[in-house]
Amino acid sequence: MTAQPYRTKSVVGETFKSEKAQIETDMREAQSLPIDEYIGFLGDYGRVLRNMADAYESHEVAYGSLLRHCDAALDRIARESDAEKSGA
Repeated sequence: MTAQPYRTKSVVGETFKSEKAQIETDMREAQSLPIDEYIGFLGDYGRVLRNMADAYESHEVAYGSLLRHCDAALDRIARESDAEKSGA
C-alpha cells in the first residue's frame, strides 16, 4: 500500500474502497499460511488496520469500519471454504 499523508482524509462519505480491497487480498492470502503463522498474522493485522486508518482525520472511526470489514471478510472466506469442502 502506498504511503498516505497522515490524517488528511475525511471519513465523511468514504467507502474505504482501496483499503477494503487490500484487506480482502490480505485475508485471502493469509488462508494459505500454516495455522501458527496464520494466527500470528491475524494477531498483527490490527497494526496494519491502524496504519490504514491513520490516513483519516477521524482515525478511530476509520479503524472501526476497517476492522468490521476485516471480520466480515474472514467470515465470508470461511463460509466459502466450508462450502467448497462440503461440495456445495
